Amino acid sequence: MAVIGAGLAGLSCASYLRRAGCFVEVFEQERVLGGRVATLRTGTVAFDTGAQYLTARSDKFRSYINELVASGYAARWDAKMSSGENKGVQLHTWYVGTPGMSSIVRPLAESVRVHTGKRVHTLTQTDKGWMVWFEDQTSVGPFAAVAVAIPAPEARLLVGRIEGMVETLSRVRMLPTWAVMVRLDERVLPDQDVYSDMSEVLRWIARNNSKPGRNSAGETIVIHASPSWSRETEDADPQSVAEEIWAEVRNQLKLPDVKPSQMAAHLWRYGLVDQSLGESFIYSTHYKLGTCGDWCLGRLAEHAYESGQGLGRAIASSLI
Repeated sequence: MAVIGAGLAGLSCASYLRRAGCFVEVFEQERVLGGRVATLRTGTVAFDTGAQYLTARSDKFRSYINELVASGYAARWDAKMSSGENKGVQLHTWYVGTPGMSSIVRPLAESVRVHTGKRVHTLTQTDKGWMVWFEDQTSVGPFAAVAVAIPAPEARLLVGRIEGMVETLSRVRMLPTWAVMVRLDERVLPDQDVYSDMSEVLRWIARNNSKPGRNSAGETIVIHASPSWSRETEDADPQSVAEEIWAEVRNQLKLPDVKPSQMAAHLWRYGLVDQSLGESFIYSTHYKLGTCGDWCLGRLAEHAYESGQGLGRAIASSLI
């Protein structure tokens, strides 16, 4: 079995298949695991640049989160909200990976073989199974089945030859999101950990080191730009984006003129699901090829987890 993508959906799928007795290899184009729940570093400082927290609304995902908490991979985040309305705003309990969001996927990756820095270019089917081709023109295989667990626009390129899949995937719309990471030597944010929808430019501001398991010294801040602003600037220079976003934060929160000791911007080109598929996953029992992701069901991390589990179950059943 081959799984393309080591985000939450891909590793959830791989973990299910491994428990079902399949030998699984996972291929991830980045150097780190987790996809949009990855923890990125600038120098020695870690930032949660993608998903900021998880909620557990379904019994299945709640069970997984409880396991993570019990084993020290996750903890509850009681973020300070505005006007003392913490309970009113935080409708569901927020959980974060510890010491970083990428810890959420670590247990899922423990029993499978994961290859990082491997960007898949093409999938080809032979009479013995699927071959996976990489950008460096090397290949691996054959595999009895393939799960493609990457953003829908990228998945379309890999499964384009499969009848009906491109049309189905075209229903999904995903939007870019700029994430800006700021490190300050001293605390300057007001006594509040989270701000949302501050302006037409800013969608989210969070004191990253207010989360459990983080270094409390100084101030580490993660900022997400709004989808509309991100779409207009997705081809801009990252340093210019970081400076403009930080200036907007300072203006909105009326902060003093402090110079960050570190500042960087990262573009999630498919950071937010605007229109989901409305199905748990896509799978062709004939071709033994399927796709999964949060974009199948919505935009939450638990949607990614459940989509991966569903596809894993379908693949395992088809191979019996």
